[in-house]
Amino acid sequence: MKILFINSNRYKFPPVIPIGIEYLAGSLSKTQHTYKICDLCFSDKPIDDLNKALAKFKPEIVGITIRQIDTVLYQNNEFFLPEIKSYVDLCKLFGCKVILGGSGYSIMPQQILKYTRADYGIEGPGELALIHLLNKLKSNKNVPSIINGYSYFKNLYYHFKREILFDYKKYFNNGGIAGFRTQIGCNENCIFCTEGNKRIIYHHPESVAKEIAQIKQLGYTKFHLCDSEFNLNLEHCIKVCKAMCNICGSTNWALYMKPGPYSDELFYWLNKSGADLITLSLNTNYSAYDKLKNFCLAASKNNIKIAVDLSTGFPNEDIESLKLMLDTLDKLPVETVGVNSFYRIYPGTPLFNVINNGEVTQEFLINWDINTDYIKPVFYNYFNEQTLRKAIAGRKKFRIEGFEKATNYQRV
Repeated sequence: MKILFINSNRYKFPPVIPIGIEYLAGSLSKTQHTYKICDLCFSDKPIDDLNKALAKFKPEIVGITIRQIDTVLYQNNEFFLPEIKSYVDLCKLFGCKVILGGSGYSIMPQQILKYTRADYGIEGPGELALIHLLNKLKSNKNVPSIINGYSYFKNLYYHFKREILFDYKKYFNNGGIAGFRTQIGCNENCIFCTEGNKRIIYHHPESVAKEIAQIKQLGYTKFHLCDSEFNLNLEHCIKVCKAMCNICGSTNWALYMKPGPYSDELFYWLNKSGADLITLSLNTNYSAYDKLKNFCLAASKNNIKIAVDLSTGFPNEDIESLKLMLDTLDKLPVETVGVNSFYRIYPGTPLFNVINNGEVTQEFLINWDINTDYIKPVFYNYFNEQTLRKAIAGRKKFRIEGFEKATNYQRV
């Protein structure tokens, strides 16, 4: 079958190379299905460009990746689904079946499928599920409208194939960098996060390193890890770093980590592999300050800078817990701290369950009503902006998240 992949993400602060499509293309390269790419990221007239791509390629199937439903942060929020729905509508005019996927789609698969009126959706990883779906459609067999991509993965490690398909030069010239991943899923259960409690699927360490080497050979040397958090499994982390050292050499890369687990051996191999920036995901409920200090000192000893994404303002949180965390971070070798207390509410998260159970009063909810399906952005906020500014008290290391359109690798 002929499938047109559409990168619908036109948010450019920074622009993000859609590596999910590259992995899907890698899977399809082993089949008789053919594909083309329509990258709308830098398009001034996306509908016109999509119309031309559809008319020229004449696909039977269109796959649209949805990276984000909106920009997540309360300040300067942008809602993307109406534009994506217009792409679905156009594809249907050409007689195409439309499949949705991507991290944004997987947050609310049923609601987004209904909103956009697409035909099918793949929740979670699509590398194997897409092939299954295309084969079923080619045989005119009935398939469910939503497929769980996790159900097609059986082993611990997978050798993922990735095709390098996009104009990396344009992305880099506009502030983007190359992405890669070492795993899918997360075993955490953070109160606001949509990625928690998901089965972890590991990329084989050698596959990761070969993928990076392939991109470096094209002349691109700055990378950012796309895992939810890197240090979910220390053994896997160290194997990846060692494979990088052996196959692609020291590489300039940034990554996300949580406060634990970690070890001196992990930081040694992070340094050897070329990691130079860790964004540490932290919340003010975390009280193991000695462990936090040791984490930061271990990173500093290995010449790795730290930026912190600090979440605060949980239901009934004491303001003193925020002040204590700010004082602690102020004394540690941390480059920058983004403080966030506005949380986009998504169905299925612990925060959603707290609100759904009536444990949060309406005064802390923004854009909420009793009939909301949470497709359009609804926010929870316990510590308001004035409270945060008073707690930060002008310290330069700290900023309130959401006002600046930038990422940590651009700030540090």
